[in-house]
Amino acid sequence: MVKVEICAGSHCSLVGALNILETLEELQTEYPGQIQIEKVECMDMCDDIKNAPVVRVDDDLITSAQTQMVISKVMERIK
Repeated sequence: MVKVEICAGSHCSLVGALNILETLEELQTEYPGQIQIEKVECMDMCDDIKNAPVVRVDDDLITSAQTQMVISKVMERIK
């Protein structure tokens, strides 16, 4: 099971975290029981605003996350 934590704090949400979440939820339906998604309020990375959005895939922290980057990390672990 791949665990994905997505910061849903205000800044991360404004710069794309919710889009990443939506795409991951679609992927989750394609791979049932293999992806666990958790929204978290903050990952304490906002001291540098350029870090947003922040996503953690298992133990890998991704700053300035983009949807395709996160999906690639998840798919590496599923296959």
